[in-house]
Amino acid sequence: MLSNSVKYKMNNKVSRSTSNISNTSKPGNSLMQNYGSTTVIYIVSFLAIGIAIIYLYKFYKSFQLASASTNANLFPDCPDYWDSIGKGVCRNVNFLGSCAQTPGSNTVDFSGTLFTNVNTGNYAKCKWSQGCNMSWSGIDRVC
Repeated sequence: MLSNSVKYKMNNKVSRSTSNISNTSKPGNSLMQNYGSTTVIYIVSFLAIGIAIIYLYKFYKSFQLASASTNANLFPDCPDYWDSIGKGVCRNVNFLGSCAQTPGSNTVDFSGTLFTNVNTGNYAKCKWSQGCNMSWSGIDRVC
């Protein structure tokens, strides 16, 4: 038979070894042990700031497009230095821009549905003016 002191020492060793195993295998501590709490906080903060910046940029662009379409009467009917020869029809009398070199392109009809759409008309005019290297007061800031 074993003495009481030997039994006590054996039980103590067994309990210490099981407590060491249970401390290292706790779920949920692996992320904090690998990276540290400040690193995790930095990563989460940068992700939140990045998402906020993307959301604000999209909100700004939609606001800019909406304000341009609601204030359509604030923009001139024709590009800068062009003459208006009818409702929505403009003539390039000074042969400005890169589209002036194409024969027959000095008169443009902006009264079509592409250019008069409430939501995208000014955007289409902006893209057209950029494609022809033309300035158009107010319109050229839409896109």
